[in-house]
Amino acid sequence: MLNRLLKLLTEKPATRTAPSEAVSTALLLLELARSDFNVADVERRRIRELLVERYQLSTAELDQLLADAQVNATTSVSLHDYVQTLNAKLDADGKRTLIEMLWQVAYADGHLDKYEEHLLRRLADLLYIPMADYIQARFAAERDVGGTQSATEHSPA
Repeated sequence: MLNRLLKLLTEKPATRTAPSEAVSTALLLLELARSDFNVADVERRRIRELLVERYQLSTAELDQLLADAQVNATTSVSLHDYVQTLNAKLDADGKRTLIEMLWQVAYADGHLDKYEEHLLRRLADLLYIPMADYIQARFAAERDVGGTQSATEHSPA
């Protein structure tokens, strides 16, 4: 028993491999879709379209990427590793594309939920995305859905 305890204390921790850019991107898109507690079919379809367009994936590769991202999403306690991977691998243009993808998923169902907006804001900060890029991507996504009212805007009484 003592030997097992000593072995546990002296063993080096297993090194974790960093997630790939594609898995990290897919995971953030899935987390955004889930942030409002209702993943609509239109959001799932938009995620699939965006990933195929970004990474030139076959249907089988896309299915595997989404399965990997889903497994990571259910076993992760934080987005840190995924954000760190994207910060390391993406330049300013790549981050601009990523925030555009995220906004497109947020607006895919025609409505921006306050939880989606909050997560988008956090991710923009964590990914060091300039506010101008964040706002431009938001306006582009809003135009694509016809100017849907955001969760933070209030309807007149």
